[in-house]
Amino acid sequence: MEAIVTRPTAPLSCCCRVLGSRTASNSSLLLRPATTIPSGARQKSSAARTRRALRIPPHPSFITSSPDGSPRPSTDRIVFNPPSSAASVYHTPFKFLPKSDPRRRANLAAGLFASSTTVQYTDAITSPPISSSSPPLSDSEKTQTQLPALSPQDLPVVVEERKPTHHLTKEDIEQMRALRAEDPVKNSVQALAERFGCSKLFVMMCCQSPREHRDRMKAAEEAAKARWGPRRAAAREERARRWEMVANGEI
Repeated sequence: MEAIVTRPTAPLSCCCRVLGSRTASNSSLLLRPATTIPSGARQKSSAARTRRALRIPPHPSFITSSPDGSPRPSTDRIVFNPPSSAASVYHTPFKFLPKSDPRRRANLAAGLFASSTTVQYTDAITSPPISSSSPPLSDSEKTQTQLPALSPQDLPVVVEERKPTHHLTKEDIEQMRALRAEDPVKNSVQALAERFGCSKLFVMMCCQSPREHRDRMKAAEEAAKARWGPRRAAAREERARRWEMVANGEI
């Protein structure tokens, strides 16, 4: 009876060791981060695939050879690919208009090749002599010859000219200087211009900030310039050089 009990003792311990090692390996597999499974969809992650996708065949109208290999005649017709915008009769190219087409004269009279900002007065427009052999005038030519007389005073004002008011007195200027000297941060040039109803240039002409404030502003500007990189510093130097050329009339 003792032999029957003690015989399976060693195998049982061995089985327990095997199960324990397998359990430890299984736990290590469970603690290991899961790997991503590659998907079946292919992406354009390489330059070759992107370049292959951008190889769009040309339009059939630009191909001079037929599919069977024989050369296609390219002089029997005109290939014209118009833009996506709507066509206009006022912008018909002369290439597609016969020499006897009246739209040629209408396009020239409408001033397609002239500047849109050029003002044409009636006294400078001379109506051509109308003879029996000349073709009738187009609608644009009739409208151009029937324009009323205009003068520069009749044109609308683009920028309204501001007239100086001169409403500030000597006391106002003294008050402006006192406020500027008291607190230059709060009473800035913009704030004083809005308060007294004048321009910023007039404020800078009348009063000046204290030297301490100017030194602080200059120190802050120098600290900001110290953080510039080589590209930004070179760009600012180039900008200052261009301003000097503009002031000297070089450009």
